[in-house]
Amino acid sequence: MGDALATRATALGQEREAPITRQVLLRAARQRFSLHGYADVTLRDIAGEVGVSAALVVKYFGNKEALFAEAVSFEQEADLLLDAPLAALGEHLVRALLELHEAAGSDPMLRAVFTANRPGGARFRENFERQVVARLADRLPGVDPRLRAELVCAQLIGLGASRLALRSPRLSEQSPEALVARYRPILQSLLDEA
Repeated sequence: MGDALATRATALGQEREAPITRQVLLRAARQRFSLHGYADVTLRDIAGEVGVSAALVVKYFGNKEALFAEAVSFEQEADLLLDAPLAALGEHLVRALLELHEAAGSDPMLRAVFTANRPGGARFRENFERQVVARLADRLPGVDPRLRAELVCAQLIGLGASRLALRSPRLSEQSPEALVARYRPILQSLLDEA
């Protein structure tokens, strides 16, 4: 009976860790695919980077094609970033991006930039354009919504690059509230422009 309880406790512990394991594997896959392209990456490479077996990668993603499709997708981040009414979207975009920085140490905007000119980068770029920029543009009223959506993304890319890539000291000292207060009016003016 003690062995059965220990087995169940281990299974429950693994169940709780599954989302974290999956995210770690996905992050490793995104990095590998963005650096080397689809053809030059194996499931064993991704597993080795995380220190697990290739079988565990298969357990979470099924196969290389399914893992690649998820690695080059921006759908989840776009859902999070765009989940606010237009009148509050400027503030929400900054706040959601900062939360991604803190929670995952990653930035979908920077992923699009850093992968664009790498092997397999065309797929990352196309997905970013379709899943983030076009979705944002579709929500914007007025003149030249596509340009305005790109300008909003450019502002967010600059913020992410300064915080995560350059680690600008003065910017890094700012609280999320201070950054939201400064960026919100800039972004909202682009979103509302008629």
